[in-house]
Amino acid sequence: MTEPITSKQLGILQYISKNPNANKALLISTLGASEADLAYLEQHDMIREREIGCFRIAHFGEMVLRRSL
Repeated sequence: MTEPITSKQLGILQYISKNPNANKALLISTLGASEADLAYLEQHDMIREREIGCFRIAHFGEMVLRRSL
């Protein structure tokens, strides 16, 4: 059974969509994101790590945000 996205992970996804190249350290300190939250979003191809420690939203992540409105 798949694990649904949490409201915290959805908030992280929204932040990354508004702030491309969001730094991993900033996400952890400001939003309280955990390694597990970021790993979930990466494994489900909602975000991608472009440069080391910097995340951008992927196409599937954009689709999740559109459907969550």
